[in-house]
Amino acid sequence: MEQRCTCGAILPDGARFCHKCGKPQYEDDIARLAQEEQPRAPAVSSLPPGAAAPLARISFKNSRAVSISAAVAAAAFFGSGIVGMISPLLWPLILLAAGFFAAGLYKGKSPEPLSGVAGARIGWMTGLWLFLVITIAGVMISLYLASPAGAEVIKQLKAMPQFSQLNIGDTHELLSSMLVSAIPTFFMVTAIPGLGGLLGARFWTRGKPTS
Repeated sequence: MEQRCTCGAILPDGARFCHKCGKPQYEDDIARLAQEEQPRAPAVSSLPPGAAAPLARISFKNSRAVSISAAVAAAAFFGSGIVGMISPLLWPLILLAAGFFAAGLYKGKSPEPLSGVAGARIGWMTGLWLFLVITIAGVMISLYLASPAGAEVIKQLKAMPQFSQLNIGDTHELLSSMLVSAIPTFFMVTAIPGLGGLLGARFWTRGKPTS
């Protein structure tokens, strides 16, 4: 007896699929294709219900943290120059305020909670940028003072009563003194803003959960 498909095509003996419409002729093929055509369940999130997404780590790979810390460091550099003319004793307050406001700016630009450790980290980054700017400025000033124009400026400053005790040696002496003071300056310029960032994180997130 000839075998026919439901579409009317005459099938050869032992045919598993219709050569005209492609319909399977055996129960096991029909069941297998039915399973393959079932819609797949959506991927289940690995996060438990109610869990927050991972926070962006504050580092030099975080563009927001880099831009904020660099901008605050630039402002602190110019601010420290102004405050330094009033009293050098106010300089640590500028460093503390730099870390404090860097944490506040980051918290204002990010929906993520800011922990104390994260605040200290962005404060430290601010201090590091500031240290680099101070180092570059110090080297440039030393090179300028070694030039004839710089020597003339020093001569004019020493003629003023308030700068009569100014003692500046040659360029090598200036650079050597900068290298000697680089390590303690680095720790002070990065540690104080780090403390300010820690305090800022606690202040700007008062009453809000932190990670």
